[in-house]
Amino acid sequence: HSHVVQQSPPLYLELSKIFRQSDDIFIDLLDSLRNNTISEKQRDELNKYVQPNFDSKKNEGYIMLTTHNHKVDAINKEALSDLAGTEITLRADVVDDFPDKIYPIEADLKLKKGAQVMFVKNDSSADKNFFNGKMGIIKSVSKNEVLVEFPEEKKVIEVERFEWKNIRYSVNATTKEIEEEVLGTFTQFPLKLAWAITVHKSQGL
Repeated sequence: HSHVVQQSPPLYLELSKIFRQSDDIFIDLLDSLRNNTISEKQRDELNKYVQPNFDSKKNEGYIMLTTHNHKVDAINKEALSDLAGTEITLRADVVDDFPDKIYPIEADLKLKKGAQVMFVKNDSSADKNFFNGKMGIIKSVSKNEVLVEFPEEKKVIEVERFEWKNIRYSVNATTKEIEEEVLGTFTQFPLKLAWAITVHKSQGL
């Protein structure tokens, strides 16, 4: 309703070609879901993939998508407690101003050998061993060392702690350039338990 939009109407472009999928049946199904016009035949096609008796605990490497963080936390906590061995708590190092409401991951990361985990950052080293969303299994864990195994690659890596920064941006009155001021830091292993994640999180991976 702004005057500028009324005076200068924008040009609307509709993107109509799908590049990420090539299966026509799947594309039609997606379109029907989006437009709320799904047919009985399409519903039956979807239901072919439903396995009500599937047990994720007996099938390693699967992940449950759910709606809320509290559900994710409950599923992950139960799965972790089902594992044998000692639970290790790895505490984040928080320096200066880094409010808990913007913590990127849990300040207290609870792990055991055999835990299913997901990386929440890309590997910034030249090795590029992991990326945001990559899954692995805890091979061993202590207060000072975390080893993650990628079974399909037959590879084990040592994970380093990662530092997140709380940055305040301002404009330099003289140069008019954007300046950064680091207010605080949060250092933790870039991992989270991954028997379950939210749909919201999965869309960013």
